Parts: sequence; C-alpha cells; structure tokens
Amino acid sequence: MITSFYMPTRVIAGHGALRRIGALARELGMTRALVVSDPVISAQPFHAEALASLAEAGLHVGRFDECGIDARCAHIDAQGGRVRREGFDGVVCIGGGSVMCTGKGIAIVATNDKPMAACTGVGGFDRRALPMIMVPTTAGSGSEVSQWTIVKDEERHLKLLGGGPLSFPDAAILDPVTLRSLPMHVAALPAVDALTHGVEAYLSAIASPITDALALGAVRLQYAALRASIHSDDEEARANNLVASCMANIACGNARLGHGHALSLPLEGELDLPHPYGVGVLLPHVIAFNLAVLPAKVKPLAEALEVDTTGLSRAACIAAAADAVRALYADIDFPTRFTEAQLPAERVREMAQRAVPGLYAGIAAHGFDHTAATDRTIIACPSARKMTVAQAEAIFARCLA
Repeated sequence: MITSFYMPTRVIAGHGALRRIGALARELGMTRALVVSDPVISAQPFHAEALASLAEAGLHVGRFDECGIDARCAHIDAQGGRVRREGFDGVVCIGGGSVMCTGKGIAIVATNDKPMAACTGVGGFDRRALPMIMVPTTAGSGSEVSQWTIVKDEERHLKLLGGGPLSFPDAAILDPVTLRSLPMHVAALPAVDALTHGVEAYLSAIASPITDALALGAVRLQYAALRASIHSDDEEARANNLVASCMANIACGNARLGHGHALSLPLEGELDLPHPYGVGVLLPHVIAFNLAVLPAKVKPLAEALEVDTTGLSRAACIAAAADAVRALYADIDFPTRFTEAQLPAERVREMAQRAVPGLYAGIAAHGFDHTAATDRTIIACPSARKMTVAQAEAIFARCLA
C-alpha cells in the first residue's frame, strides 16, 4: 500500500514560546497582520503581550475579537473583504478551535475572493491562503497544524468543512501560558475533542505507520495528562496536553477523521449540539465498532488508554478500551449520553440518514436528499469499518439509552 504524509506547519512549543511571535511574523514576511480572537481571550494578559511583540517587531496590527462558539461564514466573509480592502498580508489567530477556523477561513477568502461557503469541500479553492500564525488557547482542536477549517453556515443550518494543502498554517506556537485562564469545566471539552482525533486517526483505513505512531503517542500522552491538566495547576500536564492535541491533529490531518465526526456533523448543524459533546459521546461506540475489524490494533490502543491487557481476550480488550474512555469522562465530568433535548428520539433515524455524505463532502452535502438513504446506505467515511445507516441509527439509540 502506498501512503502519503504531509505537514508543512512549523511548530514552536514550550514555556515562553509566545514571546517569539513578533520575530516569527517578520520571518514570514508579514507587515500588516489581522489578529483574530474572541472577547474572553482578547482580555487576557498573554494576548496583550502577543500584540506588544508584534508591534515591537514593526507590524501594523488590526483586530477582530468577535469570534463565537462556532466559526461562522458571515464573520469570515466580512473579515476576508476587510483584509483585501485594508491590505493585510497575514493573519494571526489567538484562541481556541473556532477562532483558528475563523482566521483560517479569513486567510482563504482573502486570497480567493469568493465566499467561504464556495471554498468548502476538499480543495475547494485555487489560491494559497495568506500567511498564518496560530496560537491555540485550548488543548483541543489542533487546528493550528491543520489544513482544514470547519465553519457554520447559519442560513442553511449546515456545518461545512473546507481545506487542502493551500491552507496549512505557516506556524504554530504552543505555549502553556495560554491555558492558565481556561476554566477547568471548559478545558474538558477541547481535551475530549483532541482525544477523538488521535483515536479516529488510529482507526482509519488510510492510516500509516507514521500516523499510527503520532496517534498512539498523542492518545497515550493526553490520557496520562488530562485529569491533572483539568483538576490542578499542573503546568507540565497542561503543556503535555497541548502537545498531544497538536500531535493528534497531525495524525488525523493525514489519516483523516472517522465515524465520530461523520455522525456528529448533522447533530451540530441541525440540532446545534456543541462539537465536543457530539464526538465525545460517540467515541466509545466508535472504538468498539472499528476495533472489531482491526485485531492488530486492539492491544496497542487499549494500552495507550492505560488498560492492563494481561490475560484479556480481544473482545475484553475492546470493551476495556471503551470503558477506559467512559471512566475518564466520569473523572472530568463529561457526559456519556445525549439528552433527549440534544438528540430527540424521533430524529435519530433522520440524523443517521443526514450523516451519509460524511465530513468531507463540503457544500455538496447541501444537495443531498437524506430521505433517499436506506438501512444499507453506507456513510462516507475513511474509518476502517464501513458503517450503514442502520448501524449509525443503532449507535445513536445506544447513546440515548
């Protein structure tokens, strides 16, 4: 089998790394940078220090601090136009996944001169995005090293993914100082998202030895650090969590994401379910479903999740791996089931049908007639095991039990 691996983003990690942002921006040729953030992050001391570093390096700085829970097409299109009008030549993102996706979308739209919705799907645009520096403030999405951006089209109630090699960030700065202000109950959400990235990359049909090493390493590092990073002021644990989330996204950026993301997508678009809840609740079921056809990967994944596999059968290892995720959730107060309000029972079938186009369809999913999907229709997904609508429906039902 021929495999491919590509990750051009420069990663700078460690305590004090953020102080290098001004010099890094100059190295990338930026002279006028749009700094993208949200109202909470833009009020933090480290945000002010980053702005000062950019100014000291001689850059003119513009700001957009209005990002919300999701990256929104309306914000991206408006700021992309602003970038063109005001002559910005780089984008600096300081924030969580929605901030980084917003900034990435702005960098794409600015050079391609068309709305974000028209840039979705795989390779939905022709021109290289503006130079980008990403500074994650959650240990979660890993968007700082990803070619992909996930955006919400509010008019059509769709979650859309777009990207390709032309939209990789140029550099990522991982400094644990950015996690200090993150409330513990908030930190759990992006951490679970990152865990799904590592696991789904490992369970992919297009995984390679390179992505497997990164994915397993990320799962192992994060699982060991996650409780301490959320429940204490352990800065080393936070730093490890930040690096693990980056590793996980490098892995899934090449091996792609799986059933958890494919099934969560309609819940997010149609029912406004926050992304981490969707993929997180689905994760134990995704593990059990896919490991059933990956016998050689059962023990390594279980052990990365700190399962003692001594004397366990393959089936017992699979069950223990799924249970290890549930045990983690209990410790960090993350749910294992959807509520009736999050996923009404009468819409379970519809959500399984709407999942058919998969995560990577982009705007093409808008024209899909979900009512034509039958029990045997396969959900478009690169996971190792094919999943039908009937199987997806059964998983949704178990998530409500």
